[in-house]
Amino acid sequence: MMQPFILISILVFALIVVGALIVAAIAMQKSSVDSFQSGQELHPRGHWISIGISIGTGLGVTLGLIFDNLALGIAIGAAVGSGIGAILELQNQDKTRPLTDQELKLQKRGLGLGLFVLLLIGGIFVLLLVTRSR
Repeated sequence: MMQPFILISILVFALIVVGALIVAAIAMQKSSVDSFQSGQELHPRGHWISIGISIGTGLGVTLGLIFDNLALGIAIGAAVGSGIGAILELQNQDKTRPLTDQELKLQKRGLGLGLFVLLLIGGIFVLLLVTRSR
């Protein structure tokens, strides 16, 4: 039987890869709609950074599993991905547009949902630590 840590690591890796694929699919679909409407390919500000972080985090999970340090792998992957995304953002600066009102609302909702999930997971983690320590 697999150890729980390995099973959780595999599950986290799978979820991050699926999330990255969903973000990439949405971004490609959005960019094709934008390019069809305007005649050129315009991306919203921050597009390349989000793609870089998604791909970097997925690769970081892989490195973390290989070197048996998942947290460090994710941190390094996200840092490298955001750096690469920032470079791509600067290179494609002439192909970016400001965020629309709908995108800003969606971004705020996503941030709120992300913070809620983070607090929920943190609370569960603290609860598990407290119950295990007794």
